[in-house]
Amino acid sequence: MARICLLTAGQPSVNPRLVKEADALHEAGHEVHVLCSHYVQWADEADRVLLGGRCWSCTYVGGDRKLAPARYFWTRLRHGLTRRAPRTWSLSGTIRQWALSRVLPELQTAALRIPADLYISHYPGALVAAAAAARRNNALIAFDAEDFETGYCYATGPTAMDRLIESFERQYLPLCCYVTAASPGIAEAYSAKYAIPVPSSILNVFPLADRPQKFRPTKPDGPLQLYWFSQTIGLGRGLEDIIQAMGRVTGCSIELHLRGIWAPGHRKELYSLAALQGVGSQQIVVHEPAPPQEMIRLAAEFDVGLALEHPVSKSRELCLTNKIFSYLMAGNAVIGTATRGQRPIMEVIGEAGLCYEPGDVDALARCLWFWYRDRSALQQARQQSWQWGTQRFNWDLEKRKLVQLVNEVL
Repeated sequence: MARICLLTAGQPSVNPRLVKEADALHEAGHEVHVLCSHYVQWADEADRVLLGGRCWSCTYVGGDRKLAPARYFWTRLRHGLTRRAPRTWSLSGTIRQWALSRVLPELQTAALRIPADLYISHYPGALVAAAAAARRNNALIAFDAEDFETGYCYATGPTAMDRLIESFERQYLPLCCYVTAASPGIAEAYSAKYAIPVPSSILNVFPLADRPQKFRPTKPDGPLQLYWFSQTIGLGRGLEDIIQAMGRVTGCSIELHLRGIWAPGHRKELYSLAALQGVGSQQIVVHEPAPPQEMIRLAAEFDVGLALEHPVSKSRELCLTNKIFSYLMAGNAVIGTATRGQRPIMEVIGEAGLCYEPGDVDALARCLWFWYRDRSALQQARQQSWQWGTQRFNWDLEKRKLVQLVNEVL
Protein backbone atom coordinates (compact mmCIF):
# COMPACT_ATOMS: atom_id res chain seq x y z
CA MET A 1 0.00 0.00 0.00
CA ALA A 2 1.03 3.66 0.22
CA ARG A 3 3.32 5.63 2.51
CA ILE A 4 1.40 8.44 4.21
CA CYS A 5 2.80 11.25 6.36
CA LEU A 6 0.46 13.30 8.59
CA LEU A 7 1.64 16.70 9.81
CA THR A 8 0.37 18.88 12.65
CA ALA A 9 1.85 21.71 14.69
CA GLY A 10 0.27 20.29 17.87
CA GLN A 11 0.38 17.05 19.85
CA PRO A 12 -1.57 13.84 19.20
CA SER A 13 -3.43 14.09 22.52
CA VAL A 14 -4.81 17.52 21.69
CA ASN A 15 -5.75 16.47 18.16
CA PRO A 16 -7.92 13.33 18.38
CA ARG A 17 -9.05 13.95 14.80
CA LEU A 18 -5.51 13.34 13.55
CA VAL A 19 -5.16 10.22 15.75
CA LYS A 20 -8.36 8.71 14.34
CA GLU A 21 -7.17 9.50 10.83
CA ALA A 22 -3.81 7.82 11.42
CA ASP A 23 -5.52 4.77 12.96
CA ALA A 24 -7.94 4.42 10.04
CA LEU A 25 -5.25 4.70 7.39
CA HIS A 26 -3.01 2.22 9.18
CA GLU A 27 -5.91 -0.22 9.50
CA ALA A 28 -6.48 0.16 5.76
CA GLY A 29 -2.99 -1.16 5.15
CA HIS A 30 -1.02 2.05 4.64
CA GLU A 31 2.33 2.85 6.23
CA VAL A 32 1.64 5.89 8.43
CA HIS A 33 4.04 8.33 10.06
CA VAL A 34 3.01 11.41 12.08
CA LEU A 35 5.04 14.60 12.50
CA CYS A 36 4.02 16.80 15.42
CA SER A 37 5.39 19.10 18.13
CA HIS A 38 5.18 19.71 21.86
CA TYR A 39 2.24 22.00 22.68
CA VAL A 40 1.16 21.75 26.33
CA GLN A 41 2.75 19.97 29.28
CA TRP A 42 -0.32 18.04 30.43
CA ALA A 43 -0.50 16.27 27.06
CA ASP A 44 3.02 14.79 27.34
CA GLU A 45 1.97 11.89 29.56
CA ALA A 46 -1.27 11.48 27.60
CA ASP A 47 0.81 11.20 24.42
CA ARG A 48 3.02 8.55 25.99
CA VAL A 49 0.02 6.39 26.86
CA LEU A 50 -1.74 7.02 23.55
CA LEU A 51 1.27 6.30 21.34
CA GLY A 52 2.19 3.22 23.32
CA GLY A 53 -0.79 1.41 21.82
CA ARG A 54 -0.32 2.55 18.20
CA CYS A 55 1.32 0.74 15.31
CA TRP A 56 2.08 3.87 13.33
CA SER A 57 5.20 5.91 14.09
CA CYS A 58 5.50 9.47 15.37
CA THR A 59 8.25 12.09 15.47
CA TYR A 60 8.29 15.33 17.48
CA VAL A 61 10.04 18.44 16.18
CA GLY A 62 10.85 21.84 17.66
CA GLY A 63 12.01 20.73 21.12
CA ASP A 64 10.11 20.61 24.41
CA ARG A 65 10.37 22.11 27.88
CA LYS A 66 12.11 19.13 29.49
CA LEU A 67 14.15 17.22 26.89
CA ALA A 68 15.17 20.02 24.53
CA PRO A 69 14.40 23.32 26.30
CA ALA A 70 16.88 25.46 24.36
CA ARG A 71 15.35 24.55 21.02
CA TYR A 72 11.83 24.86 22.40
CA PHE A 73 12.32 28.36 23.81
CA TRP A 74 14.22 29.49 20.72
CA THR A 75 11.31 28.46 18.46
CA ARG A 76 8.85 30.18 20.81
CA LEU A 77 10.91 33.36 20.74
CA ARG A 78 11.25 33.22 16.95
CA HIS A 79 7.52 32.71 16.49
CA GLY A 80 6.49 35.24 19.10
CA LEU A 81 8.65 38.05 17.79
CA THR A 82 7.74 37.58 14.14
CA ARG A 83 4.04 37.09 14.89
CA ARG A 84 3.98 40.45 16.68
CA ALA A 85 5.81 42.27 13.89
CA PRO A 86 3.66 42.01 10.76
CA ARG A 87 5.65 44.76 9.05
CA THR A 88 8.56 42.33 8.79
CA TRP A 89 6.55 39.71 6.90
CA SER A 90 7.15 41.38 3.56
CA LEU A 91 10.92 41.15 3.99
CA SER A 92 11.17 37.46 3.14
CA GLY A 93 9.17 34.27 2.79
CA THR A 94 11.14 32.76 5.66
CA ILE A 95 9.98 35.40 8.13
CA ARG A 96 6.38 34.91 6.98
CA GLN A 97 6.71 31.21 7.71
CA TRP A 98 8.17 31.87 11.15
CA ALA A 99 5.11 33.97 11.96
CA LEU A 100 2.68 31.31 10.79
CA SER A 101 3.72 28.52 13.18
CA ARG A 102 6.24 27.94 15.96
CA VAL A 103 7.63 24.82 14.30
CA LEU A 104 7.00 25.33 10.58
CA PRO A 105 10.72 25.23 9.59
CA GLU A 106 11.28 22.14 11.73
CA LEU A 107 8.17 20.41 10.33
CA GLN A 108 9.34 21.16 6.83
CA THR A 109 12.87 19.85 7.44
CA ALA A 110 11.52 16.64 8.97
CA ALA A 111 8.94 16.13 6.22
CA LEU A 112 11.57 16.54 3.51
CA ARG A 113 13.43 13.59 5.03
CA ILE A 114 10.40 11.30 5.05
CA PRO A 115 9.57 9.87 1.63
CA ALA A 116 5.82 9.48 1.24
CA ASP A 117 3.20 9.12 -1.44
CA LEU A 118 0.77 11.45 0.35
CA TYR A 119 1.32 14.24 2.87
CA ILE A 120 -1.82 15.15 4.86
CA SER A 121 -1.63 18.44 6.72
CA HIS A 122 -3.63 19.69 9.70
CA TYR A 123 -3.65 23.48 10.17
CA PRO A 124 -2.02 26.04 7.84
CA GLY A 125 1.52 25.81 9.23
CA ALA A 126 1.60 22.11 8.44
CA LEU A 127 0.14 22.79 4.99
CA VAL A 128 3.20 24.81 3.96
CA ALA A 129 5.59 22.12 5.21
CA ALA A 130 3.61 19.36 3.51
CA ALA A 131 3.64 21.23 0.21
CA ALA A 132 7.41 21.54 0.29
CA ALA A 133 7.85 17.83 1.04
CA ALA A 134 5.36 16.80 -1.64
CA ARG A 135 7.16 18.94 -4.20
CA ARG A 136 10.57 17.49 -3.27
CA ASN A 137 9.36 13.87 -3.26
CA ASN A 138 6.98 14.11 -6.24
CA ALA A 139 4.05 13.20 -4.01
CA LEU A 140 0.47 14.28 -3.31
CA ILE A 141 -0.65 16.80 -0.71
CA ALA A 142 -3.97 17.01 1.17
CA PHE A 143 -5.41 19.31 3.85
CA ASP A 144 -7.87 18.78 6.70
CA ALA A 145 -9.80 21.88 7.80
CA GLU A 146 -10.92 21.32 11.37
CA ASP A 147 -11.85 25.02 11.68
CA PHE A 148 -12.38 27.94 9.32
CA GLU A 149 -8.94 29.33 10.06
CA THR A 150 -9.44 32.86 8.72
CA GLY A 151 -12.83 33.30 10.40
CA TYR A 152 -12.01 33.97 14.05
CA CYS A 153 -12.74 37.72 14.05
CA TYR A 154 -16.13 39.30 13.42
CA ALA A 155 -16.15 42.66 15.17
CA THR A 156 -12.71 43.91 14.13
CA GLY A 157 -12.53 42.34 10.69
CA PRO A 158 -9.57 40.29 9.41
CA THR A 159 -6.40 40.62 11.44
CA ALA A 160 -2.90 40.67 10.02
CA MET A 161 -2.64 37.00 11.02
CA ASP A 162 -5.86 36.18 9.18
CA ARG A 163 -4.47 37.78 6.04
CA LEU A 164 -1.22 35.87 6.43
CA ILE A 165 -3.05 32.55 6.79
CA GLU A 166 -5.25 33.41 3.82
CA SER A 167 -2.23 34.12 1.63
CA PHE A 168 -0.75 30.68 2.35
CA GLU A 169 -4.08 28.87 2.00
CA ARG A 170 -4.78 30.64 -1.28
CA GLN A 171 -1.36 29.56 -2.54
CA TYR A 172 -1.41 25.92 -1.45
CA LEU A 173 -5.03 24.69 -1.26
CA PRO A 174 -5.39 24.53 -5.07
CA LEU A 175 -2.41 22.14 -5.09
CA CYS A 176 -4.19 19.64 -2.82
CA CYS A 177 -5.50 16.42 -4.28
CA TYR A 178 -8.33 16.68 -1.75
CA VAL A 179 -9.47 18.83 1.17
CA THR A 180 -11.61 17.56 4.04
CA ALA A 181 -13.55 19.59 6.61
CA ALA A 182 -15.03 18.93 10.04
CA SER A 183 -18.49 20.22 9.12
CA PRO A 184 -20.53 20.98 6.00
CA GLY A 185 -20.51 24.68 6.91
CA ILE A 186 -16.73 24.82 7.05
CA ALA A 187 -16.51 22.90 3.78
CA GLU A 188 -18.80 25.39 2.03
CA ALA A 189 -16.88 28.36 3.46
CA TYR A 190 -13.55 27.06 2.14
CA SER A 191 -15.04 26.34 -1.26
CA ALA A 192 -16.58 29.81 -1.53
CA LYS A 193 -13.47 31.65 -0.35
CA TYR A 194 -10.86 29.86 -2.43
CA ALA A 195 -12.90 28.64 -5.43
CA ILE A 196 -11.96 25.02 -4.79
CA PRO A 197 -14.28 21.99 -5.02
CA VAL A 198 -16.44 21.62 -1.91
CA PRO A 199 -14.33 19.63 0.59
CA SER A 200 -15.59 16.29 1.83
CA SER A 201 -17.11 16.52 5.32
CA ILE A 202 -15.52 14.08 7.76
CA LEU A 203 -17.34 14.49 11.07
CA ASN A 204 -15.61 14.57 14.47
CA VAL A 205 -17.18 11.31 15.61
CA PHE A 206 -15.58 8.57 17.74
CA PRO A 207 -14.98 4.81 17.64
CA LEU A 208 -17.56 2.53 19.23
CA ALA A 209 -14.71 0.94 21.18
CA ASP A 210 -14.31 4.18 23.17
CA ARG A 211 -17.75 3.96 24.79
CA PRO A 212 -18.81 1.93 27.85
CA GLN A 213 -19.99 -1.59 27.09
CA LYS A 214 -23.49 -0.86 28.37
CA PHE A 215 -25.81 2.11 28.53
CA ARG A 216 -26.06 3.61 32.04
CA PRO A 217 -29.68 3.98 33.21
CA THR A 218 -30.77 7.40 34.45
CA LYS A 219 -30.98 7.86 38.20
CA PRO A 220 -34.61 8.50 39.23
CA ASP A 221 -33.61 11.27 41.62
CA GLY A 222 -30.62 13.25 42.84
CA PRO A 223 -28.88 16.15 41.12
CA LEU A 224 -29.10 16.72 37.39
CA GLN A 225 -25.47 16.47 36.28
CA LEU A 226 -24.40 18.67 33.38
CA TYR A 227 -21.10 18.16 31.54
CA TRP A 228 -18.90 20.41 29.38
CA PHE A 229 -15.30 19.84 28.29
CA SER A 230 -12.59 21.61 26.34
CA GLN A 231 -8.82 21.91 26.36
CA THR A 232 -9.32 25.34 27.97
CA ILE A 233 -12.09 26.37 30.36
CA GLY A 234 -13.01 29.99 29.85
CA LEU A 235 -15.71 32.53 29.19
CA GLY A 236 -17.03 33.32 25.74
CA ARG A 237 -17.94 29.69 25.01
CA GLY A 238 -21.47 29.66 26.45
CA LEU A 239 -20.65 28.93 30.08
CA GLU A 240 -22.16 32.29 31.04
CA ASP A 241 -25.47 31.06 29.63
CA ILE A 242 -25.53 27.89 31.71
CA ILE A 243 -24.52 29.65 34.94
CA GLN A 244 -27.32 32.19 34.52
CA ALA A 245 -29.83 29.47 33.63
CA MET A 246 -28.88 27.45 36.72
CA GLY A 247 -29.53 30.54 38.80
CA ARG A 248 -33.06 30.80 37.41
CA VAL A 249 -34.01 27.18 38.07
CA THR A 250 -34.61 27.60 41.80
CA GLY A 251 -35.31 24.71 44.10
CA CYS A 252 -33.49 22.22 41.85
CA SER A 253 -30.28 20.33 42.55
CA ILE A 254 -28.10 20.87 39.47
CA GLU A 255 -24.36 20.32 39.12
CA LEU A 256 -22.12 21.69 36.37
CA HIS A 257 -19.08 19.51 35.68
CA LEU A 258 -16.25 21.08 33.66
CA ARG A 259 -13.19 19.32 32.27
CA GLY A 260 -10.09 21.14 31.09
CA ILE A 261 -7.54 23.74 32.21
CA TRP A 262 -8.62 27.22 33.23
CA ALA A 263 -7.69 30.12 31.01
CA PRO A 264 -5.79 32.70 33.12
CA GLY A 265 -8.20 34.75 35.23
CA HIS A 266 -11.35 33.01 33.99
CA ARG A 267 -11.88 30.82 37.04
CA LYS A 268 -12.37 33.87 39.25
CA GLU A 269 -14.70 35.52 36.74
CA LEU A 270 -16.86 32.42 36.37
CA TYR A 271 -17.23 31.89 40.11
CA SER A 272 -18.01 35.58 40.58
CA LEU A 273 -20.77 35.29 37.98
CA ALA A 274 -22.06 32.17 39.73
CA ALA A 275 -22.22 33.99 43.07
CA LEU A 276 -24.18 36.84 41.48
CA GLN A 277 -26.67 34.35 40.04
CA GLY A 278 -27.10 32.47 43.31
CA VAL A 279 -25.23 29.39 42.07
CA GLY A 280 -23.14 27.88 44.86
CA SER A 281 -19.49 27.11 44.26
CA GLN A 282 -20.18 23.50 45.29
CA GLN A 283 -22.42 23.20 42.21
CA ILE A 284 -19.43 23.68 39.91
CA VAL A 285 -17.08 20.69 39.79
CA VAL A 286 -13.84 20.93 37.82
CA HIS A 287 -12.05 17.85 36.45
CA GLU A 288 -8.53 17.48 35.09
CA PRO A 289 -7.94 16.96 31.35
CA ALA A 290 -7.99 13.33 30.23
CA PRO A 291 -6.57 11.33 27.30
CA PRO A 292 -8.76 11.33 24.16
CA GLN A 293 -9.44 7.61 24.42
CA GLU A 294 -11.03 8.11 27.85
CA MET A 295 -13.26 11.10 27.05
CA ILE A 296 -16.35 9.11 26.00
CA ARG A 297 -16.35 6.85 29.05
CA LEU A 298 -15.88 9.86 31.31
CA ALA A 299 -18.76 11.74 29.65
CA ALA A 300 -21.02 8.72 30.18
CA GLU A 301 -20.95 9.35 33.93
CA PHE A 302 -23.16 12.44 33.49
CA ASP A 303 -26.71 13.14 32.36
CA VAL A 304 -26.62 16.08 29.95
CA GLY A 305 -23.84 17.19 27.62
CA LEU A 306 -23.53 20.88 26.80
CA ALA A 307 -22.55 22.23 23.36
CA LEU A 308 -22.91 25.97 23.95
CA GLU A 309 -21.00 27.56 21.07
CA HIS A 310 -21.79 31.22 20.39
CA PRO A 311 -21.44 32.83 16.93
CA VAL A 312 -18.70 35.19 18.12
CA SER A 313 -16.85 34.55 14.86
CA LYS A 314 -17.54 32.90 11.54
CA SER A 315 -15.43 29.93 12.60
CA ARG A 316 -17.49 29.46 15.78
CA GLU A 317 -20.72 29.93 13.84
CA LEU A 318 -19.83 27.21 11.32
CA CYS A 319 -18.09 24.71 13.56
CA LEU A 320 -19.55 21.36 14.53
CA THR A 321 -17.37 20.44 17.48
CA ASN A 322 -16.62 16.99 18.78
CA LYS A 323 -18.70 17.75 21.88
CA ILE A 324 -22.05 16.77 20.39
CA PHE A 325 -20.67 13.55 18.94
CA SER A 326 -18.93 12.72 22.22
CA TYR A 327 -22.26 13.09 24.03
CA LEU A 328 -24.11 10.93 21.50
CA MET A 329 -21.52 8.20 21.82
CA ALA A 330 -21.65 8.42 25.63
CA GLY A 331 -25.43 8.36 25.85
CA ASN A 332 -25.85 11.90 27.19
CA ALA A 333 -28.90 13.99 26.48
CA VAL A 334 -27.67 17.05 24.57
CA ILE A 335 -28.32 20.76 24.97
CA GLY A 336 -26.90 22.76 22.08
CA THR A 337 -27.03 26.28 20.74
CA ALA A 338 -28.75 26.87 17.42
CA THR A 339 -25.69 28.08 15.52
CA ARG A 340 -25.42 27.58 11.77
CA GLY A 341 -23.06 24.66 12.33
CA GLN A 342 -24.97 22.95 15.15
CA ARG A 343 -28.62 23.52 14.28
CA PRO A 344 -28.75 20.86 11.49
CA ILE A 345 -27.38 18.09 13.71
CA MET A 346 -29.64 19.09 16.60
CA GLU A 347 -32.62 18.81 14.24
CA VAL A 348 -31.46 15.38 13.09
CA ILE A 349 -31.12 13.88 16.57
CA GLY A 350 -34.60 15.08 17.56
CA GLU A 351 -35.65 13.93 21.03
CA ALA A 352 -32.06 13.20 22.01
CA GLY A 353 -31.40 16.92 22.36
CA LEU A 354 -32.82 20.34 23.11
CA CYS A 355 -31.78 23.45 21.22
CA TYR A 356 -31.86 27.14 22.14
CA GLU A 357 -30.75 30.40 20.60
CA PRO A 358 -27.39 31.60 21.97
CA GLY A 359 -27.95 33.98 24.88
CA ASP A 360 -31.61 32.99 25.46
CA VAL A 361 -31.09 32.11 29.09
CA ASP A 362 -34.79 31.67 29.81
CA ALA A 363 -35.09 29.02 27.09
CA LEU A 364 -32.02 27.26 28.46
CA ALA A 365 -33.49 27.35 31.97
CA ARG A 366 -36.66 25.68 30.62
CA CYS A 367 -34.50 22.90 29.16
CA LEU A 368 -32.89 22.29 32.55
CA TRP A 369 -36.21 22.37 34.35
CA PHE A 370 -37.79 19.91 31.88
CA TRP A 371 -35.15 17.23 32.31
CA TYR A 372 -34.76 17.81 36.05
CA ARG A 373 -38.41 17.20 36.83
CA ASP A 374 -39.08 14.52 34.16
CA ARG A 375 -36.46 11.79 34.55
CA SER A 376 -38.37 9.46 32.22
CA ALA A 377 -38.04 12.04 29.44
CA LEU A 378 -34.35 12.38 30.31
CA GLN A 379 -33.96 8.60 30.14
CA GLN A 380 -35.65 8.54 26.73
CA ALA A 381 -33.42 11.34 25.43
CA ARG A 382 -30.31 9.56 26.63
CA GLN A 383 -31.40 6.28 25.04
CA GLN A 384 -32.05 8.07 21.75
CA SER A 385 -28.61 9.63 21.98
CA TRP A 386 -27.02 6.23 22.54
CA GLN A 387 -28.83 4.86 19.48
CA TRP A 388 -27.62 7.73 17.27
CA GLY A 389 -24.08 6.95 18.39
CA THR A 390 -24.58 3.27 17.65
CA GLN A 391 -26.27 3.49 14.28
CA ARG A 392 -24.96 6.62 12.58
CA PHE A 393 -22.55 8.97 14.30
CA ASN A 394 -19.48 6.86 14.99
CA TRP A 395 -15.99 6.60 13.56
CA ASP A 396 -16.46 2.95 12.56
CA LEU A 397 -18.79 4.24 9.83
CA GLU A 398 -17.34 7.71 9.18
CA LYS A 399 -13.77 6.50 8.59
CA ARG A 400 -14.92 4.62 5.49
CA LYS A 401 -15.37 7.97 3.72
CA LEU A 402 -11.81 8.99 4.57
CA VAL A 403 -10.25 5.68 3.53
CA GLN A 404 -12.19 5.65 0.26
CA LEU A 405 -11.13 9.22 -0.50
CA VAL A 406 -7.44 8.47 0.16
CA ASN A 407 -7.51 5.26 -1.86
CA GLU A 408 -9.12 7.06 -4.79
CA VAL A 409 -6.48 9.79 -4.99
CA LEU A 410 -3.69 7.25 -4.60
